[in-house]
Amino acid sequence: MALPVVRMLHTSDIHIWDSEQSVRALRSVVQVADEHDVDVTLIAGDLFDSARVGDVAVKATLDELSRFGGRVIVIPGNHDCVDERSIYHRVNLSDAGDHVFFVGNPDGEELVFEDLVLKIWARGIENHDPEHQPLAGYKGADSSYWNVVLTHGHYVPLGENSERSSQIQQDEIAQLGCHYLALGHWHHFVDVSEPGVKAFYSGSPSAGGPGATVNLVTLDPETGVDVERRPIGQEG
Repeated sequence: MALPVVRMLHTSDIHIWDSEQSVRALRSVVQVADEHDVDVTLIAGDLFDSARVGDVAVKATLDELSRFGGRVIVIPGNHDCVDERSIYHRVNLSDAGDHVFFVGNPDGEELVFEDLVLKIWARGIENHDPEHQPLAGYKGADSSYWNVVLTHGHYVPLGENSERSSQIQQDEIAQLGCHYLALGHWHHFVDVSEPGVKAFYSGSPSAGGPGATVNLVTLDPETGVDVERRPIGQEG
C-alpha cells in the first residue's frame, strides 16, 4: 500500500474561556487549516481552559470545530483533563460533526484512517501528576502506514531531574519510531526531535504576538516529514 502525501495542522493550548479573544484564536486555526486544505488537524490538549467554561463559549467552540474541512483529533490536557469534574462530561465534541474525534481514553487509543494510510495514537490526561506517563501504552510504529503520536506533557532532556507532572523523557521520543510526535502543554514552539522522529510543540495560538503559531506538517513519501511554523492572527 503506497503512502500518500498527508497535510496536518498541529496546535494545542487554545484555552477556550468565556472571552471572544479565546474563540478568535480557534477561529484563526480554522482559517489556516482551510487555507492549506489540511487533511487532519491535531489539537494536543487544553482546548478548554477549565471545566467552568460557560455554555456560550462552549457553543462557539462547537461552531468553530464544525467549520474544519478535514478530520479534527482532540485530546484532553491538564486544564481540561478527563477526571470526575471534566468539562467533557457535559460537552460532546462530536456534536460539531462526525469529522471531530475526541480521544478521552486515559490509556490511549489508536485511530486509523485508511484513506490517508494514517495511524494516530492519541493519549490525553486523566490525572496530571508525576506518576502520569503520557507515552506509556504506545505499541510502536506500523511501517505500512504513516504513524503519528499525539499527547500532552512536559519534555525532560537527558540528564535533567524533574519533579514536574506528565513527563516526556528525551529517550522515550528516540524509541517511538513514529513519523511525527505532536505535543501540547508548552505555549511556545519547540523542536524536541530525535533521529528518525520529528517531535514538536506547536506553541499556543492564544499566546499573542510571535508566540501565536501552529505547525503545518507535511508527510511526503518522497521527501519525508516537513514541519513549518506558521504564525497566525486573530482577526474576525
